[in-house]
Amino acid sequence: MTNPSDPGRQQHSAVPGPHGGQYGPPAQPQHPSYGGPGQAGYGQQQEWRPRPEDKGFLGALLDTNFDHLVTPKLIRLCYVLALLLVTLSALIVLVVGVWVFQLRNGWLLGLLIMLSAPVVWIFEAVLVRIFMEAVVVRFKGVEHLRAIKDKI
Repeated sequence: MTNPSDPGRQQHSAVPGPHGGQYGPPAQPQHPSYGGPGQAGYGQQQEWRPRPEDKGFLGALLDTNFDHLVTPKLIRLCYVLALLLVTLSALIVLVVGVWVFQLRNGWLLGLLIMLSAPVVWIFEAVLVRIFMEAVVVRFKGVEHLRAIKDKI
């Protein structure tokens, strides 16, 4: 007998005790591909199942069951846009450095600001990359857990 909230798993059955309890451990559910030592199917891998077909961006966006995720498809675009914004901010720092450099007594400060522009770009790019990788790792973990669940 399967539980609708947990499809594919059998409920454990045990002999009821005198006060509504159970005698002994619950009975082990028998998985069709794993029969235990000495039985057919022991130690063999399960049959190959194809992965769910990729619906594309629009199909994943309109998937009401959330079986197909949109974020892994958008992460590349978000990363490129973030790198463009990081580059823009580094260019603004460079322009400010040039402006300060042209002031009457600001050549040293302007030079320091201009030299800090690549450091600002690298720092911001690393932060964006760390954030994007954290998002991707989260979604990859979900995909791997779904694959493990499908094997059981």
